[in-house]
Amino acid sequence: MMRRLCVLLLTAIALLSACGDSTPTPGGTTTVQFVGNSTCDKSGQSPYNPTPPNTNTAPVGQPIDEMPHTHVAEGTQVTYMHNPPTSGCHYSLGNGVAPIAPGIWPPSALPKLTAGYWIHNLEHGYIVVSYNCPTGCDADLQTLNMWFRSLPPDPGGGVPYAKFIAVPYPAQKEKWDVESWDWFDPIGSTLNIAEIKKFYDNHINQAPEGAGTG
Repeated sequence: MMRRLCVLLLTAIALLSACGDSTPTPGGTTTVQFVGNSTCDKSGQSPYNPTPPNTNTAPVGQPIDEMPHTHVAEGTQVTYMHNPPTSGCHYSLGNGVAPIAPGIWPPSALPKLTAGYWIHNLEHGYIVVSYNCPTGCDADLQTLNMWFRSLPPDPGGGVPYAKFIAVPYPAQKEKWDVESWDWFDPIGSTLNIAEIKKFYDNHINQAPEGAGTG
């Protein structure tokens, strides 16, 4: 009986240890997979290191599997494996185009403004709020813009502005979501500036090409 209890105890300890290995720690990471598909092939590609990126404090949000960061031609149709995307093949057209300029992008930016443009911002350490407002959300966008304008410049010193964008993304389930490279936080139906700020502080510049990039 005693021997069986010892075996059970050791098994429980092993299981707890295995669970602990995947728990994010302040400034650390958890394990995600490197994934791809026919529109964004991972063959011959490697994930960034670390994957997902570190966090500035105890993690806020969910780690998401990483897709390849391959640059593709403008207009290439990519099927992203998370909705909204937090990584993947994207366009590289220079600052202000891809990555797009910081700020609040209105619904009228569609259909031109696809994820292929702003995923490059994620790669550069931006925080992205994506929104789906089929009946309009002008007041919320004004509130979000006021908060954006209150942000200090890039804490990494790479650019003289805050690395933040809000973009329309009608494919997503929630009205409001927030993303960084490999990280995601579903905000829900109500704009929550406090939660967005927590995510921003936690993930700003924690990206493959974060500090020092625009």
